[in-house]
Amino acid sequence: MCNFSLGVVMGTIVGASLMLAVHPMNKRAMRKAYHRAGRMMNKVNHTIRELA
Repeated sequence: MCNFSLGVVMGTIVGASLMLAVHPMNKRAMRKAYHRAGRMMNKVNHTIRELA
């Protein structure tokens, strides 16, 4: 399960990096994406805690 979680996080980071390289963001869009990613990570963290 730990390796799966690490793979999901690494895949998200690599995907976000590629997306930013192709289509740069302005500050407002970056702030929205940062908060959206934080909420997503909280949901994933809660899900992992419930499963463990």
